[in-house]
Amino acid sequence: MVKNTLEDYKATIKLKYEIEKMGSHSSFLLNPSRAKLRKLCAELFKNDANADDLKSFSAFFQFDFVPNCSNKLKDQTDRFRPIETFFKGETDLTDIEAVNIAAILVGFNPRPYLKFSKIESFKKELNLIDSHEGTVVPKVTGEEKVAINNNMENDGIIQQSFLVKKQMRFLQTPQIIPAMLLIFILGGFVYWFLTKKTCMQWQKDHYEAVVCETEELGIVNLYSKLPMNENMLTFKKIEVSDTTTFFKHNKPILWYYKNGDHLDFFNAPGFHPENEKTLKPITQYMIDKYVK
Repeated sequence: MVKNTLEDYKATIKLKYEIEKMGSHSSFLLNPSRAKLRKLCAELFKNDANADDLKSFSAFFQFDFVPNCSNKLKDQTDRFRPIETFFKGETDLTDIEAVNIAAILVGFNPRPYLKFSKIESFKKELNLIDSHEGTVVPKVTGEEKVAINNNMENDGIIQQSFLVKKQMRFLQTPQIIPAMLLIFILGGFVYWFLTKKTCMQWQKDHYEAVVCETEELGIVNLYSKLPMNENMLTFKKIEVSDTTTFFKHNKPILWYYKNGDHLDFFNAPGFHPENEKTLKPITQYMIDKYVK
């Protein structure tokens, strides 16, 4: 059984970067800098972070990610320099933990490298693809067919690897420049017409799906655009009175932030969209003092 190597991992991440820099995170990735990559990292972890990604974060930065660690992360801006030059094709990455962070920034799966390396290499299956280019298709036994079918049911990993590795071979051909230009043009066309609203933005008292592109000249909006999170589209700022229901089964159903001499109320936990401060669950003391 041949395992995928670190070089395979880095090559597929670079290919994913070439795709994602024209996607919803293009403002961060199209011309990456250390500061832009740091901001993207903070947004990705704030909105959606799984256990593996949190472990990669801790291993790379030497501290755990928590929602209020943005200031601490700012001090780590220079840590993104090798990733910046890796994306730009200027240097290679040798630190596995840095490679894992790069995978997170472009949304590459399977990650981290330990998980990627345990997947059987797809060289045998790729020989089937090579048959379309005039090579001989190797003989595959019944047991091998079963193994391939089982792998194809494993979260679509083989299908993704087929595409990625075929694209990697294509990148080595002399026609790379005009072909990549065509891909970017077609990709931009599809993105513009089919996936316009892939961001969201705070609008007075709720989030709305918006176009990710920069606002037209003369139009000003105080709130930043964030990657789309459909769960946050139900997050709202609400007005309350002394007749409002604050608890259900003795548990708070509203959250607040103390803004000067009054409270801003929201229908779910999270962060205040205007200052990113952590919301607190309502208490009877705060109701008696500020509402009644």
